[in-house]
Amino acid sequence: MEMPDDRRLTIGRRIKTAFYLLWLASAMLHAGNAGLFDDEAYYWMYAQYPSMGYFDHPPMIGLLIRYGYAMFSNELGLRFFIVLMSTGTVWGIDALLNHRNDRLFYAMALSLGLMQVGGIIAVPDIPLMFFVVLFFLAYRRFLRQPGWTETIAIALTIAGMLYSKYHGVLIVFFTLLSNFRLLGKWQTWLAGILALALFTPHLYWQYTHDFPSFRYHLFERNASYYKFEYTSEYIFGQILLAGPMIGWLLLWAAGSRKPADELEKGLKWSFFGIYGFFLINTFKGRVEANWTAPAFISLFVLSHQWLHERPAAARWVYRLFIPSLLLVLTVRVYMMLDIDPSPLMPKDEFHRNPEWSEVIRKKANGRAIVFVNTYQRPSQYMFYTGEKAYGLNNIFYRRNNFNFWPVEADVFGKSALVISHENYAYFTDTIHSPRGFIGSRHFDEYFSFSGVDIRCPATVRPTGGRVATTLDIRMPDHLAAHPRLHDFDTAQIVMAIYIRDKKKATLLQSGSRIRDVRNGKLNVELQLPETFLTEDVYQIKWGINTAIPGWPSLNSSDFRLEKGAGA
Repeated sequence: MEMPDDRRLTIGRRIKTAFYLLWLASAMLHAGNAGLFDDEAYYWMYAQYPSMGYFDHPPMIGLLIRYGYAMFSNELGLRFFIVLMSTGTVWGIDALLNHRNDRLFYAMALSLGLMQVGGIIAVPDIPLMFFVVLFFLAYRRFLRQPGWTETIAIALTIAGMLYSKYHGVLIVFFTLLSNFRLLGKWQTWLAGILALALFTPHLYWQYTHDFPSFRYHLFERNASYYKFEYTSEYIFGQILLAGPMIGWLLLWAAGSRKPADELEKGLKWSFFGIYGFFLINTFKGRVEANWTAPAFISLFVLSHQWLHERPAAARWVYRLFIPSLLLVLTVRVYMMLDIDPSPLMPKDEFHRNPEWSEVIRKKANGRAIVFVNTYQRPSQYMFYTGEKAYGLNNIFYRRNNFNFWPVEADVFGKSALVISHENYAYFTDTIHSPRGFIGSRHFDEYFSFSGVDIRCPATVRPTGGRVATTLDIRMPDHLAAHPRLHDFDTAQIVMAIYIRDKKKATLLQSGSRIRDVRNGKLNVELQLPETFLTEDVYQIKWGINTAIPGWPSLNSSDFRLEKGAGA
């Protein structure tokens, strides 16, 4: 006797409810019992210093962590809203499907490590995917009836994507490319204007800070020369990210799906557009696998629809479901277990963080703590100890938000333990921790000026082998008001000239000091080495000497040194 349709629907709803409840419960359990991923601690620092912008990202991740941590002051609180959003993303993907096959949907969702393991990690990609799902749901309604409600919904979801991560602009761009008729609707233009208005506070923050995020992401992080491994790592990483065992099938299925309507057409353009965009970017430098996260929505929806219509191909999902699920569960259990880092994982970011922090705290014995060339480790230390630590970015590294936060004033002029994972020849005092050996050195009076922002003309041209230019020096309030600001005579302005490798530079001392600044301006002159200018264009940056010999702080973005006629 065949089951009535209404009862079949009732059972289906109950199974779906149980699926989402179990998904949410397991994610909360995982989130509350796994140590922090290094970047999560850095984003937790965002929450300690609320702002409309940060060096690396827009403010969404900081706001989510701030409100979650206010409820639960632990790992679960830090990840609370991330777990809700990742669960909401899975629900939204289900809602986007025109032809539902619940059995196939559950098998696919439970086979994907990105949403189960990655879905509990507090990084900007999760809110971005959440708002991408909402954008396409709003876009479907907009296609049917572009009224005021739909227009406002489109604007809100675009703003949500952009406030989560800049990559959200790619979704908007490729959706417009997929349907040029949208440009003929006044509602489209109104949605764009409203989204831009909502995003203006962040753009204003960028403007007042000389657009550091755009400078860094568009120019500064580019490699000096191409390596084939950038492309090969990207391709292999996308297959793994799509699913450790079924990624190859999902990518093929999504790419093979013929769009059934304008919504799927937008998804298809976003799928190929985002994967293609970042493939091209591998010719400029290393591309992180997670940067294609906004394409995951298209990947899931399109591959599900294609597999739903091809039961023979869908059997591969069912065949690989159990081993895929077991692999995902193994990783989740490993992350939650209180064990020593495995030698098979040279960079284990989830284990022994409290013990690592305590070893350093005892070694410091009340002194200030400074980490060199890392923004994650001082953040981890502060999360697990509740004590201040500073991250110094020297001229061989890159800038981040420690160049903006007032933490530097807490260690300025104090007795400090400086910790580095490089240059062990100088940092000779070794600390043995659960995360490996650490080099350190004690300074009676630590000083650095990485909060100072130095700007110069976009292109500097030497004359007669000398560089003469006027620097714009912007002193942060927390350093400008410090009583010992001018006590350190060795803190000269330094120009770093990079040849090819951004980790190596020729350092030229200017002889000018912070005390020489007048009304925010400083005239500097530097003599270039006689045999130096063998190329026409060089990259330069500006820094200021610190207490660490030979390691000036990084105080500027990239500028150009062009060989002049009289050079």
